[in-house]
Amino acid sequence: MAEQKIQEEKTTIEAIHNLMPEIREVQSKVKTLRDQLKDLMEQNDEYKVLAEQIKELSEKRLMAKKALMDDKEYQKFSADFDDEKLKLKDLQEILSHYLVSYYRETNQTQVTDDTGETRSVILNAKIGKAEASR
Repeated sequence: MAEQKIQEEKTTIEAIHNLMPEIREVQSKVKTLRDQLKDLMEQNDEYKVLAEQIKELSEKRLMAKKALMDDKEYQKFSADFDDEKLKLKDLQEILSHYLVSYYRETNQTQVTDDTGETRSVILNAKIGKAEASR
């Protein structure tokens, strides 16, 4: 049993290693194509005119936002909004940890919530940046 588990892990890590070069290649192609699309858009006269108008409007919006930042009522609501967003993020992170624990304990990908609704448990993983060797 343990030997089979080791073989599965080796197969999985080999699959990861085999997939990584292809991902890097496609990422490079996407970057190249994105740059080419950007160049083509910037050569289009209508696009250039609209981009300039957007830039001017963005500057006006920034000036209006600076004026709002001096408004006491806006400052209060903005602070309340930021506090609630942070609280929501913290609660979602706690829920995420509980859901991972629930999955580990039960191996179930569905959970019944507090209102009786059946919900899917979505597990998400992705590769991070390379870490410095020790």
